[in-house]
Amino acid sequence: MRRTAVLLALSLLASLPTAAAQGGGRPDQVYVKSKRDGSVSAVTGVVQRYELGKVTVAVGSKENNYDALQVQSVQWGDVPPSFREGHIYAERGAWTDAAKSFRVAAGDAGARDVVKAAAKRHLVEALLRSGGEDAARFTEAANEAQAYLAAFAQNVEVPEVRMLHARALWLAGKPAEAGAAYRGLYGEFKADGSAAGYDPVICLEAGVQAARALLDGKDTLGAREIYTTLEGQAGPLLVAAAEGPQKSALQAIVDEAGLGQGFVDLAGGQAKQALNFFQSRVGALKPDSTPAARFAAQLGLGEALLAESKPREATLALSKVVGLECGDRDRALRATVKLAEAYSKLPDPDARQQACSRVKEVLQKGADAPAALRARQLAKDLGC
Repeated sequence: MRRTAVLLALSLLASLPTAAAQGGGRPDQVYVKSKRDGSVSAVTGVVQRYELGKVTVAVGSKENNYDALQVQSVQWGDVPPSFREGHIYAERGAWTDAAKSFRVAAGDAGARDVVKAAAKRHLVEALLRSGGEDAARFTEAANEAQAYLAAFAQNVEVPEVRMLHARALWLAGKPAEAGAAYRGLYGEFKADGSAAGYDPVICLEAGVQAARALLDGKDTLGAREIYTTLEGQAGPLLVAAAEGPQKSALQAIVDEAGLGQGFVDLAGGQAKQALNFFQSRVGALKPDSTPAARFAAQLGLGEALLAESKPREATLALSKVVGLECGDRDRALRATVKLAEAYSKLPDPDARQQACSRVKEVLQKGADAPAALRARQLAKDLGC
C-alpha cells in the first residue's frame, strides 16, 4: 500500500513548493493517518527523524512528531535526479533500468540518509520485479535487503524490507531461510502489543508467509506450530477490528490458519488425510464465506486430488481458483502451476499443450512469485 501511494504521489511533484524549510530544496510530503478518525492528510515540511519509534517533520520553525505507524507514505522532496528517474522507469515497468537508477541514488554522497534508504528499498523491489529476466537478481535482492537492514536498522521501513528480504530468499530457492526470516518478523508480534513501529497485521502476515515457505521446504513441524498460534493471535484482533482493510486482512489470516492442518498434511505426504480434510471444508462453505476461505480450501482440495492421482477432478477444483481468485496473487499463481501439473497427467491429446499454456502464464505474469520456481522446472520437464 505504501509503495502504491508513493508512486501515485509522484504526479504531484510539479505542483509542490520549490523551497523547503531547510536546504533550499523541495520539501517532503508526509502522508499521516489521524489517530482520531483514521483520515490521511499531507504534511509538507522536512523530515528530521524517520525511525521505528518516531517520525519528526519540521514545518517552518515547528517540529511535528508522529508515531511511526501513523505515517502511510512519504514523497521525498530533495532527492537526486536518479531517484526520480528510478520512479519513472518503475511506472513504465522497466524494472532493470529502475534498479540501475535506484542503485545510483542509494550511493549518492549528496543525498540524505533517509533518501538513500528509500532508494535502497526501491532497488530491492526493482530487483525482485526484474528477476524473471535473470533469476540471479533474486539473490542480489536478498543481499541488498540485508545491506539495507545493516545500514538503516532503525528506519521506519525496516518491517517492509524484512518482508522483502524473506521473499527474495524464497524466490532465490531458499525456502528454509525464507521461512526463518519471515518467522523472525512474525516474532515481533506480542499479545500485549507489537514492537515499536511494527504493524501487528504485517507481523501476522509474515507468519502466514513463514508457514507457506516452511511447507515449501518440507518443515511441517514448524509450519504446524505457526498455523496453530496464528489463529489464536489473529482471532481477538479480528473481533475488535472495525470494518475496513485491516479487518479484511485479519480475516484472511484467520481463514488460512484454520486450513493450515490440511496443507501440513499435504506437505507431509498424507494425501488421503488432506483430501478428507479439504473435502469437508469445501463442503462446509456458505454463500457468505470469505474469498480467502473459499479459494484456500479449493486450492487445498485441488492439490490433494492431484496427490491422490485424480488429475481430472483436480483440474475442476484448481480452475475455480485460477479463474476467480483475485485477492491473493501468490495463491492464484500457485493454483495455475498446479493446474499445469494436473493437465500434464491427463491422457488427453491436448494435455501437454494445456499444461504448457499454464506454465507460460505463470512465467510471464508471476516470475516474481514462489510458484515460478515450480513452473520453471515443469517447463523443462514438459519441454515447453
